[in-house]
Amino acid sequence: MQNHEKKQKSRPRKGQKQRNLGDKSNFDSVNFKSNQAACEYEQTTTKKVKNEITISPIMVQEIPFTQQRIQQLNSKVQENLICEEFVKDLSSFTFNNCQENNQEEEQETLNEFMREQVKFEEIYSYQKNYLNNQKEIQSHMVAILFDWLLEVAHSFNFKRETFYLSRNYVERFLLRQQNVLISKFQLLGVAAIFIAHKCEEIYPKTLRDFHKLIQDQYSIQEIEEMEVSILKSLDFRMNPNTPIFWLNYYTKLWDEFIINKEPKVLLKERTNQSYYRYRELVQLFDICLIDYRFKENEKITALSLIYLVIAKSLQIFQDYRTMANSQTKIKSFFESNHEYNQIFRQFIEISDIYLHFDRRIQYEDLRDVVCETTQYFILRFDNTLPRILLNNQDFIDELQHEELLSFQTYNKSTIETINFLLKQQQ
Repeated sequence: MQNHEKKQKSRPRKGQKQRNLGDKSNFDSVNFKSNQAACEYEQTTTKKVKNEITISPIMVQEIPFTQQRIQQLNSKVQENLICEEFVKDLSSFTFNNCQENNQEEEQETLNEFMREQVKFEEIYSYQKNYLNNQKEIQSHMVAILFDWLLEVAHSFNFKRETFYLSRNYVERFLLRQQNVLISKFQLLGVAAIFIAHKCEEIYPKTLRDFHKLIQDQYSIQEIEEMEVSILKSLDFRMNPNTPIFWLNYYTKLWDEFIINKEPKVLLKERTNQSYYRYRELVQLFDICLIDYRFKENEKITALSLIYLVIAKSLQIFQDYRTMANSQTKIKSFFESNHEYNQIFRQFIEISDIYLHFDRRIQYEDLRDVVCETTQYFILRFDNTLPRILLNNQDFIDELQHEELLSFQTYNKSTIETINFLLKQQQ
């Protein structure tokens, strides 16, 4: 037996590779990988083997349970591969491209997944009164910083998810770290979006690209130090579900709900009208969430804006500027038995929409937020394409529609609108 083992060990690597390539062609990839894993696990003194044929009779006699163990590991590896493929399919899921045969099972799987995401949010939940811990930083400074981060994300061709991740990092950091100096506030924003883009973007930028934005104020070393401070302060929990994640989910649910009904008003159909509705929706969502004074639940905000944007598209409200100053009219309409309200109420009731994992959102929950968000319709909307898509029709044609809508855009009128509304309240 020892001689036999020495012969196996002394065989040249080149011959071994050729023999293994021949064996590999006779087996499918799953068996090939699983047998290799099983044999490496059980081997004691013999060489690495590729499949069952290469296991010598002497080795089988020495380890009587080898074949049984191989079969068990084969089955286990196949199950793991199936699970991995399922996770890949789920993670690459695009809301507007589901075309499986069994739609009911697919929808239930998605609903269960989204309920788990709501439950998952408990890990990242935080209070929005983070400015109570700060002396130098004021609410209008928060709006200015977030507006600047929107512009940075737009100029770097980042996805919306990247901006909303950076917003999450800044707010959670301010909640945990008291009395952040105003001189370090922009540094905090740069470090936050630098971390966020590494988490989200496929083609990351270099640290020098970000340093160019603030090279007259901070050094590269200061950005790195702030990055470490953010990671430590947030306990390295950097992957929350962002508000734009829920907005996209709700728009997907609405399109599926209304597709066979009248009036058919879609938000993610590949048409100009649908594109303009979606762009208006996300610009309103951006301005609501960067305005610190507006601290309502983000899910209810998303649904309320969907309600208002679709109502505007149906010309239910003719003049939003007038309605913004008379919110009692909006409130009375919302509580009426209008056909549109009946449709939207049905949408809320039958859709899988949770405020918390143990509480569903009700139609009545939207009333106050619908009234408050109407004021933001004075914003001058910008429907130009994201910079990366300008004069690039070939690139647009290659993109899935969901991906085309995912690029962050920037509206120069955001801060102007927030300041105007602030003066009106004063």
